[in-house]
Amino acid sequence: MSIEFSQPALVRIRNWRWLGPWLQLSPAAIIYAIFFVAPVAILVTYSFYTFREYNFDSDLTFANYKYALTNEVFRTLFLRTIKIATIVSALVVLLAYPFAWILTFVLPKHRQILYFLVVLSLFGGYLVRIYAWRTMLGREGLINTTLVSIGLIDEPVRFLLNSQYAIVVVMVNFLLPLGVLPIYNAMQNVSPKLIDAARDLGSGPGHILRRIVIPLTMRGVVTAVAFSFIATAAEWVTPLLVGGTGDQMVGNEISYQFGTAINWPLGAALAITLIVAVIAFVGFIFGLLRLVIK
Repeated sequence: MSIEFSQPALVRIRNWRWLGPWLQLSPAAIIYAIFFVAPVAILVTYSFYTFREYNFDSDLTFANYKYALTNEVFRTLFLRTIKIATIVSALVVLLAYPFAWILTFVLPKHRQILYFLVVLSLFGGYLVRIYAWRTMLGREGLINTTLVSIGLIDEPVRFLLNSQYAIVVVMVNFLLPLGVLPIYNAMQNVSPKLIDAARDLGSGPGHILRRIVIPLTMRGVVTAVAFSFIATAAEWVTPLLVGGTGDQMVGNEISYQFGTAINWPLGAALAITLIVAVIAFVGFIFGLLRLVIK
């Protein structure tokens, strides 16, 4: 049984046809608005409040941003955060890229099992990993004990724990699977036949890597860099547990302002400043990667 519409009804249906794509996007847009736009909007609002005698006044001011940008301690925290996030992102990509290459081209028969193990590692408890590394990096930990037993050092070294080295090691261990997954998925676009053809035409390994493999997998590299940089820049648990007193990051100061100090306006200003700085720096890294590839 067919349903026939009159000409005016068909016109009305065509006029409302543009609404279909928006209705399909509405669930994701609602979730995005509730869990991202609304919290950021609340942070932005609080960042302009005035903090007086442990109370928040609605007198709008830029003093919180001025203090966050001009205070020497906060400037040091921001620079340290950017430095650690850059180092972690670089190490994650440098370790994840050859691993993804091995999965794709060296061990293609076993890549499903290895890929499953990479995904499985994401389910390990974060705090469990941190405390495991605390045990291994401590004075009586596995690393110091091994180095002393084989005679490389006379006594346990102190710089392994409660240092920026420890923060970098723990963050790289946690973020490495998140670097492998996007690079591996992007590497599926590289056909082995394309590499064989380049070899037949006289291209060397370096030329194939630079002109074929890396351009085709750049989206995966960019995603891995973004994941690693953003996650590290926003971190505060790892510096708290394995970092020293002089190795704290912006996330620790934000946590302190929202918790112990109860200075929510300043904490919100620091958080918004961190978000803007991370977006700007990630954009700079993306542009730099494109220039290097060209």
